[in-house]
Amino acid sequence: MSEAIKVFLVEDEYAIREGIKKSVDWEKNGFELVGEAGDGEVAFPKIIKTKPDILITDIRMPFMDGLELSKLVKKELPDIRIVVLSGYDDFNYAKEAISIGVEEYILKPVSGDKLMEELGRIAESVKTKKQEQELRTKYIRDREEIKILEQQKFLHDVIGGKMSMGESLELGKELGIDITAAYYATVLMQVFPKNVQSIDAEEYSSSKEATYVKLKEIYSDKDHVYLYEQVGDVLCFLERADDEEEINKNIRTGIEDIKQMMSEYDDLMFFISVGKVVDRIRDVNSSYADASKKFAERYMYTDSFVFYEESEDDKEGIREDVREDRKSTSSKNLDINSLDVSMLSKKTIYNFLRNGTLSEVDDLVNEYFESMGGEAIESMMLRQYVLMESMLSAVAFLENLGMNKENISEMLGDLSNTMQYAESVDSAKDYIRELLTCLIEYRNQMSDKRYVEIIDKAKEYIQGNYKNDDMSLQTVASYVNVSSNHFSAIFRKETGDTFIDYLTTVRMDKAKDLLTCTSMKTSDVGFEVGYRDPHYFSYIFKKTQGMSPKEYRRMKKES
Repeated sequence: MSEAIKVFLVEDEYAIREGIKKSVDWEKNGFELVGEAGDGEVAFPKIIKTKPDILITDIRMPFMDGLELSKLVKKELPDIRIVVLSGYDDFNYAKEAISIGVEEYILKPVSGDKLMEELGRIAESVKTKKQEQELRTKYIRDREEIKILEQQKFLHDVIGGKMSMGESLELGKELGIDITAAYYATVLMQVFPKNVQSIDAEEYSSSKEATYVKLKEIYSDKDHVYLYEQVGDVLCFLERADDEEEINKNIRTGIEDIKQMMSEYDDLMFFISVGKVVDRIRDVNSSYADASKKFAERYMYTDSFVFYEESEDDKEGIREDVREDRKSTSSKNLDINSLDVSMLSKKTIYNFLRNGTLSEVDDLVNEYFESMGGEAIESMMLRQYVLMESMLSAVAFLENLGMNKENISEMLGDLSNTMQYAESVDSAKDYIRELLTCLIEYRNQMSDKRYVEIIDKAKEYIQGNYKNDDMSLQTVASYVNVSSNHFSAIFRKETGDTFIDYLTTVRMDKAKDLLTCTSMKTSDVGFEVGYRDPHYFSYIFKKTQGMSPKEYRRMKKES
């Protein structure tokens, strides 16, 4: 049953108002009389509260006449339809009523049949517009994925320094993102499992996704920060504020909120890196570069840590501990050729190979060597240790990817030749850089191959289940065991389409086949391809195909 059309009646003469009310069977004709009043002043607040679809008002009333009331109401409720009743056949009244946007100008006395005839015509127009608005709202909601992707790309480009202030403001306004501020800073965050070699991959993925969903919920209503998820599971926050004290306060509060939230996850550790505060939007990329450089150190820690200027004392303490560990190891009389694997810590390189990016290689290598101390790294023995540690990490990483020993040896070469790069700090650094670059590129190739498999699996699922009207991005992402954000990004990257565009194309192609080859009703065709609402099916079909389903069927018959 369709929703009743709401009507509000304003008439200063009680007898006429009662006569109008009783001359029409409101409910039977699909209307609901939501209120009445004897003049405009009394009527106006009631109209604003009840928000009727149609206002019926007398033109001449004490205190506030019908035309003045109509002006005020139209300003507050632009879509309302107004019917003016008048006992005067005055052209000037009619002319002014039309200029205000009055739907109909009716001379008194008016019969119930005449009034119902006019209201019925207006009601059809109201219903059509309401339906169009509902369909448009559903369409926009269904395409929310596209808006999210566009917002993520926008933030990525702003942080990357790819947009001017003017471009940022203009596009940001279109996407509902206000980046105007006096100060900016970027913050990076990532979650790791505490034990990378024993944790179940699916369990970690599920826990990490849960933390990221909670974070997005926490920050969804904060207008001082925008958050997006980068490829590689790194969360990037763009903080903005009107003074430097405020932005630092917001960052500190955010860090405490994250610490509190992450305390619920015993099997996960997290890292946060805060970039320097800048006072121009064009310099946000330097804040990001600053955060990224410090963030590369996260692979050297075995527990959660925050890289922030207010934590420098704590940071140096931990860094000194790392240096002491390296020094104590280097002071041992190590025989590289008979080195016991259990004596080496492979976590830094291993963690980096699992989660690092090509852009972080230089920062990681530099920080890795600096953590051992300038004097210590001058030791040939320690450089040999570092090279061996890196090589063993690489072997462990490749084994974890499923590569056999023969292929590992083919990729990495003779382990004994590694030691030739220990002649100097620079040669050792260069070797590790090349090693990391080679393995990350290989990892990325494997990921791309896996992405193809994921997308193929998703497409197969869509082809087999497109009839389900409740199919969504989340449904398919869950089926292929990938977070919805990540799935959305890789689906677009691999196919060139967003998920919703691809699903719509599949449905429209099936619908066109049915319209061409069967005599099914349009509503049944819509239902058959996943649209329970026939109006929405027709709306989507016309939006994507440029014509209604009926027009498409007629065109095919004539061709």
